[in-house]
Amino acid sequence: MVPSDPPSSSVLLEEFFSGRLQGWGLTLGRFGGEKNRFTLQAEGEWNPVSRTLKLYETYFFDDGHQDDLTWKIIKSSGKDYQGFETRIAGSARGIQNDSLFCWKYRRDVPGKDGSSTRLGFNDRFFFHDEHHMTAHASLTLLGVEVATLHAFYQRAA
Repeated sequence: MVPSDPPSSSVLLEEFFSGRLQGWGLTLGRFGGEKNRFTLQAEGEWNPVSRTLKLYETYFFDDGHQDDLTWKIIKSSGKDYQGFETRIAGSARGIQNDSLFCWKYRRDVPGKDGSSTRLGFNDRFFFHDEHHMTAHASLTLLGVEVATLHAFYQRAA
């Protein structure tokens, strides 16, 4: 099916993540083997006065565990963002150029057994239009890539 309108390259991070979203994805190991699959639910609210996006995400993994994230993302300038989340060391720093948003951070990622591992994240979000986005993340441990995460988001009906 061909879309009736061409994709927009001017979707902003705060616009896309405002409202309810759903998605799915998978994590691949260092050598390409599948580590897990997941679905996700997200809901965000943008406050233009404080230039702050509150974003709640829940990842449901196929092994039965889940990861809940509560983000506070501040738009510090036209293209620059800073993000805070309870399991992040310091803050996430990001920049948006047209339909691509990139940011980096280190986060304690919970495992099924209750343990956590601090991983580095190098995230890239590709906005297709105001309803669809693809995310790719490189996950590192002690500076070595150990996995890649691929997720697909869409606006919830």
